Amino acid sequence: MKTINYLYFNMRNEKGQFVKGLVTWNKGMKGYRPSPETEFKVGQLVGDIHPSWKGGVQITKKDCAYLWNGANKRKRRPRAVWEQYHGTLPEGMVIIHLDYDKHNDDISNLKAITRAELLKLNQQNKNRKNGNEN
Repeated sequence: MKTINYLYFNMRNEKGQFVKGLVTWNKGMKGYRPSPETEFKVGQLVGDIHPSWKGGVQITKKDCAYLWNGANKRKRRPRAVWEQYHGTLPEGMVIIHLDYDKHNDDISNLKAITRAELLKLNQQNKNRKNGNEN
């Protein structure tokens, strides 16, 4: 900690900007790896081959559910369900939940709209929450 504070304060002026002409601590250290023993390795057990694999669905509180889609990849579950019934989602389109429940991924609850329509819908909902009916 003392070294970090020393480097931080002796390389910056009173505004917190780097002092011109000083050499940074990592100059010439291309590919610096402070802890290679904790990095992911080729062939490491990830995803469905990992012993603690539980199915490939990630559910978050503030967002929709995600499906595991291969090594270190995931896809939104509403999009996967919509594409299963309708094919690939056109560019510039997004999937919305008609009942505003982000975890209700029934196909009857999903609708594809353009980003411009989404912007208008969000503005209407914002106005409705604030008591303005426009």
